[in-house]
Amino acid sequence: MQNHIIFFSGGKSSFSVADYAKTKYPNDNIVLYFTDTLWEDEDLYRFIHEASDKLTLPLLIHSRGITPPQLMVQQRFMANNRVGTCSKELKMKVSSNYLKKGIVPEIEKWHNKEYLKSEEFIQGATLYFGIGFEEMHREGPIRANWKPFKVEMPLIENVINNDEVLKKYRIRQPRLYDMQFTHNNCKGRCVKAGQGHFKNLLMKDEKTFIELMEQEIIISEYIRYCKQPAIKSGKSKDYLYNDVWEFVSYGKKSEKIKHFLETSEYGRRWNFGEDSKGNPIKKPYTFMKTKSLEELEKEPVQCDIWDIGGCGCFVDYEGEDD
Repeated sequence: MQNHIIFFSGGKSSFSVADYAKTKYPNDNIVLYFTDTLWEDEDLYRFIHEASDKLTLPLLIHSRGITPPQLMVQQRFMANNRVGTCSKELKMKVSSNYLKKGIVPEIEKWHNKEYLKSEEFIQGATLYFGIGFEEMHREGPIRANWKPFKVEMPLIENVINNDEVLKKYRIRQPRLYDMQFTHNNCKGRCVKAGQGHFKNLLMKDEKTFIELMEQEIIISEYIRYCKQPAIKSGKSKDYLYNDVWEFVSYGKKSEKIKHFLETSEYGRRWNFGEDSKGNPIKKPYTFMKTKSLEELEKEPVQCDIWDIGGCGCFVDYEGEDD
């Protein structure tokens, strides 16, 4: 009996890969493996649990216990479409530490564990990724990052219709696809997305867009605040951390947070003193680098609708020891 681990993202492609492995190796030990950012769409959780039920495969869920915005506050760094620290820390590092080093993260949950055929499911396992031919640029880095594990990407080597596979099990696709998103990651808030993606979020789920926009403003202002030499060196107390943490964690808006949100345009032009090199601290921090969500909301017609982007998890991580 062989071991097979499906990197189960909650998308249609990873479901097709799970069906492929289940069909080809019906008597082997197969595990669906989901790394949770705790920032996902509610319907994603419906989908992954229903998939586990109908495939009769065990589902293992791991999480660091923090969301991407919380991570950005901790790191004092804005994840963006060039540097996806959230996917590195909350997905890649979690899975790499577990599969290569046996380190269990802060949160571990099983669903349908009774379908697990052997507790030793990591030993000699083949890893499966839902990467299609349109994402072949991700193939090489993923194979390199996961050595010495054997890696399979059935959607590159086989013609598989994701929608037909869903029909086979009578499972409704995740609702983000109904909203014309190209993937089911982070409730449409993936920081590696582009202008066209965020415009779609604005058009289809304005409430989530506004919440994300406000988080971007506050995290940006907090990062600039922390660039002050006295704060950075620890000589001066960080008077914003607790307010910012409460906001990104629970949506609580203190008077400080309200002030930043009400004066955000002014805040982008305001200098928080000078950095260690004597330069004014005024650079805006945004997800897209070239345009903030606030600017996109005001002029959505001016955005690049073909700039979609996407997560691209498991490409950049090199498994460094830290």
